[in-house]
Amino acid sequence: MYFVGREKEIGEIKQALREGENVIVSGKYGMGRTSLVKHIAGEMKDQWRFVFVDFSKTPGSVCNHLLAELFPMHGFDREHLRYRPSRFRIATLALEDNRKHVVVLDNVSKLSVQKLDLIRYLTWEKRFQFVSIVENFLPSDGLFRLRVWMNPSILITLHHLSTSNVVRFFQQLSKEHQLGWTEGRIKNLAEVTGDYPLRMQEIGLRELAGKQRCGGHK
Repeated sequence: MYFVGREKEIGEIKQALREGENVIVSGKYGMGRTSLVKHIAGEMKDQWRFVFVDFSKTPGSVCNHLLAELFPMHGFDREHLRYRPSRFRIATLALEDNRKHVVVLDNVSKLSVQKLDLIRYLTWEKRFQFVSIVENFLPSDGLFRLRVWMNPSILITLHHLSTSNVVRFFQQLSKEHQLGWTEGRIKNLAEVTGDYPLRMQEIGLRELAGKQRCGGHK
């Protein structure tokens, strides 16, 4: 429900993954990039496993997190496992989950030489597909290098939603939860969001929580 107006982007991302491509998702803060990818992960979970990792951290921390998520049965002493052995294990150890794996690199804001080297190493093995969620302030040369190593890939840029889509979202929310909002109330809520998807979600959750509190006091 929180992804009204993103049907086109959702379809493009799913199609790209099914065709063996990687995906780069860009946009300003508040556009709901990570939330959108998590939504897609939920819809594709029967055949695909999405593993999210905070790529703003060091390459060593990224590898430690991936080891914990991908190979929990091995019980590595990750605090004392060096970066290169960790990276090697991620690329070579057998995966017990038979689903296709998508590694989601979240918060891509800076691409150091070592981080680019990690991306090159993991993508070269072709055992994972990747979704990179990049900040809109990532320098153009960084985005170019990312696209080189993510090839084949598509770039999806999330923009503000249209006002009509925001209004449609609140209309559906009101109908589904029997909130009884007037068209004036819906238009006011739409204006407050500034057409930011995350703001829509915040307002929607707040309104539903308020309804539950009122219902509990009856």
